[in-house]
Amino acid sequence: MPKINICAGQCGETVDASAECEDGRYVKFSIGKCCEHVEKLKPFLESEPIDAFTELRNFESSLIYEKAGKCLPHVTCPVPSGFLKLIELASGMAVASDVSIKIES
Repeated sequence: MPKINICAGQCGETVDASAECEDGRYVKFSIGKCCEHVEKLKPFLESEPIDAFTELRNFESSLIYEKAGKCLPHVTCPVPSGFLKLIELASGMAVASDVSIKIES
């Protein structure tokens, strides 16, 4: 079961989540520590398995991005992208590899 820890940035919030997928398609989330905004996404993410094929097709079909747009205060929040990476890992569509954004000023 893959797990992620997302450090969201200047807000100082972190999100811990894991996911499992038994059939290579439908992914079930478990979200631990998170901020009050991501807390609003939890019922959607944890209630029913998410179809990885639909979710990873394109931005327009992503329910995670759609729901995040209604819950998260900043479009630059990396949490939705992290959740999509978790879907890739759990469904076997990607191998585990860290991602990062380095800020230089």
